[in-house]
Amino acid sequence: MDSLVNLTESERLALWDNTRFKSFLPSTVFMILCAVVGAIGNGIVIYIYGTRLHRKYAGRYFIPYLAVADLFALLVSVELHTVTNSFPVTNTLEKLCKWNYVIAFFATVLSIDILLIIAVQRYLKVCKPFKGQMTLFWRRFALCLTFILSIPFLVPTYITFGLEKVYNKELNVTGTACRRLTSTTQALSLVHGATCTLLVVIIGIALIVLYIKIGKAINRQNKQNFGEPNIKKTNTSLMFMIITLIFLVSYLPRMITFLLEGIWAGLWETLTVEEYAIVRMLEVLYNVNHLANPFVYAFMDVKFVAELKKEISCGN
Repeated sequence: MDSLVNLTESERLALWDNTRFKSFLPSTVFMILCAVVGAIGNGIVIYIYGTRLHRKYAGRYFIPYLAVADLFALLVSVELHTVTNSFPVTNTLEKLCKWNYVIAFFATVLSIDILLIIAVQRYLKVCKPFKGQMTLFWRRFALCLTFILSIPFLVPTYITFGLEKVYNKELNVTGTACRRLTSTTQALSLVHGATCTLLVVIIGIALIVLYIKIGKAINRQNKQNFGEPNIKKTNTSLMFMIITLIFLVSYLPRMITFLLEGIWAGLWETLTVEEYAIVRMLEVLYNVNHLANPFVYAFMDVKFVAELKKEISCGN
């Protein structure tokens, strides 16, 4: 402690920044790996489903759009958190910080909403096969509506995120971190955090209810006649169920911290370096949601695998 007395304020700030930077390295490396794997995987999905299977199979119509949203969300999120981890308490890029959160939030909401649209489409196809289905017009309308409904959340995100002053009592130094502005916009941050958490919970419940109904309908149909069409329907529905489950599990830690930091101003300064590093890793696990889908398709969609093999064969 005596050695710290002789350090200047800038040296103490650099020491604090470097300590956090090193503790965040595991999450930084994890996110960079996510970006590489996600870019390759989603790129392949966009190409195969977008050019080979897009028009042939209406049930796969939303997959390339989901892949675009996932790729966009992943790259923006990785850039945001990598910069934040690189300058934990010495960030001076306020505009970049704010717009990174806005764009990342928009892309994430877009991705989640497309999952809901897919669930509704599967519900209509499986549970209401002889009633109105999603025509090309309604599929396009749903995508446009998703885009429009995501926009109102951008303004409060811009207001409630930015560069916040953070204080280290032990080092007696103040820095700036890119994160939720709980000290200056606590009431709005709480409302924003609670609203977003509630929205994800509602969408999560809707997804669970829809897929429970889909599962029951498929089980009932399979008992009556386990034919080839039902096998295809089962595999496709199960594929989207797994994708939804990955979303729910991977986003849970982020939703918890998203709500807590709105309630508890200065939450992160109450944690030790080790505790913060662990929470930070859990917090960025939601990026798994944006890179996992290509692996699910590779294991469960035979048409995707067949088209991918054709492309590889042609390339060779």
